[in-house]
Amino acid sequence: MLKETLVVSLIVLISMPAIAQSCNSWKGITPLRSTKDDVERILGKANSSGKYAVGYQTKEGRVTVFYSSGLCDENPEMGWNVREFTVISLTYSPSAENSTEFSELKLDQIKFERSPDPGMMYADYYTSKSDGIVVHVNTIEDTVNFFHFFPESKFDDLKCKK
Repeated sequence: MLKETLVVSLIVLISMPAIAQSCNSWKGITPLRSTKDDVERILGKANSSGKYAVGYQTKEGRVTVFYSSGLCDENPEMGWNVREFTVISLTYSPSAENSTEFSELKLDQIKFERSPDPGMMYADYYTSKSDGIVVHVNTIEDTVNFFHFFPESKFDDLKCKK
């Protein structure tokens, strides 16, 4: 029930073409499930690219996708036991035209841990490890700076031990 409430809140919150399919998904791109091919099918060609970190500029805002460098036995640096070029996390920063008011999210405060951003005045992180999402908030303007999606805690057994 709580997860459904969060999903509905995120859908209401993200009043743009990007519809959240799950708590830690943006436009259908989901950590540990989506691949580089999936991302390119959804977002097209990248604006900036490294081998395992790729940036996209969309109408909605800026998206950075981080990919696995391979299975733990082959390459443990990225920390997840999934095939190479599987999405391990993504960050979505809404453009000014698509800014989101944090107060409209109506996050379940029980599921989210609030902590101040030590590097930025008047900014807080709201983190739900169980749902695999961080919301970074400008507390003065009540706007979301970015959403960061990462593997839900139920997938912790896929973390590399190193």
